[in-house]
Amino acid sequence: MLADGQFGKGAAMLLGRDFNLFFVGATLSAIGTALVPVALSFAVIGAGYSASALGMALAAQALPTVVLLLFGGVLGDRWPRRRIMIWADLLRFVAQSLLALALIRGEAPLPVIIGLTALIGVGTAFFYPARGGLVAQIVAKERLTRANGALSAVNSFASILGPILAGILVASVGSGWAIGLDGLTYAVSALCLVLVRQRGQAGQAGASRSVLEDLRLGLAAFGSRRWLWIVVAQFGLLNLIALAPFMVAPVLLAGLPHGAQNWGMVLGAIGVGGLAGAVAVMRWQPARAMVAIQVAVLLLAAPLFLLAATAAFPLLLLGGITFGAGGAVVNVMIGTLIQREIPTELLSRVFSIVQIAAGVLAPAGYALAGPAATWLGPHRTLAAGAGIALASVAGLLCLSEVRQFGART
Repeated sequence: MLADGQFGKGAAMLLGRDFNLFFVGATLSAIGTALVPVALSFAVIGAGYSASALGMALAAQALPTVVLLLFGGVLGDRWPRRRIMIWADLLRFVAQSLLALALIRGEAPLPVIIGLTALIGVGTAFFYPARGGLVAQIVAKERLTRANGALSAVNSFASILGPILAGILVASVGSGWAIGLDGLTYAVSALCLVLVRQRGQAGQAGASRSVLEDLRLGLAAFGSRRWLWIVVAQFGLLNLIALAPFMVAPVLLAGLPHGAQNWGMVLGAIGVGGLAGAVAVMRWQPARAMVAIQVAVLLLAAPLFLLAATAAFPLLLLGGITFGAGGAVVNVMIGTLIQREIPTELLSRVFSIVQIAAGVLAPAGYALAGPAATWLGPHRTLAAGAGIALASVAGLLCLSEVRQFGART
């Protein structure tokens, strides 16, 4: 990683004892989480259930997260964030360990799988809003970009390593043991958090207000910052009609020799790009952060243009790298801006609102991508998505408050 302009020094090591402990837990947890899609898929299918059953299991984890995320943001601003994260990790440790035990013993009926994966989603809904606020409490403001970049780099590294490691574990010892390893990483993460010293207590006075009143205050904080809701609205639009068409890419590659292998390599390139982008943004300190975010959005559009133009495969790999890099830069910079510009006592609520607002339209986008590809054709659908991304960037750069937003990260 890069830090202070030098190679060979881990940025996390320059951010203090508390972040170092948090970083160790986050690293192991990210790798464990990356094991689950492969391990759970083979566990469900290997138990004789259908692909629809697998979809139900995956949805069971996602649904509680979406439903409870705003409530998790309210609690993250009311109660000590470190404590919430510890309990969320312990809940996920118990749920994942019980699921692993059931799979290892061969006694995992579908309702049990769905119920335990739903508990994972509950823990996630409370963990991540608190996490966004906790990082701002244990890292100095001038080092937030490096901290968020380090965490993003870990996630990208895990997205590369996790599926490979999961495949090895599933083939050698079985899906249950792979899922059990993920459960163990939650326990280690909780232990690391126990040792973290949280500076300040967030939102204790909010306990006298109702949950709805706290949520209203969070929405007011979000809505009063035009720079924030404008860019979040852009992300929502991109998820709906610009980036979702990327999911039709396998249709284009399926008819080509080695199509599945090539698509897998493109996905791997996205992970590599995410790692590179996270490392780069730790060093890159743009004066106009919102302009930098728009440049990163342009990188997201690159593979859509290349796929639409039937570019050579090496260029598609390059497009995958730029897509991953752009996503990492966007996530790190918008997260850092929120942590710098939003009062600490509102951070968890605002993070949860941003996550909901930016991602709520993504399922509709994925659902519409297929019909659009059938109606327009895959190439035109991809070209339209890229054009919409470019238009959104041009539109936002016409706004002076976006061009001149000068918060340094």
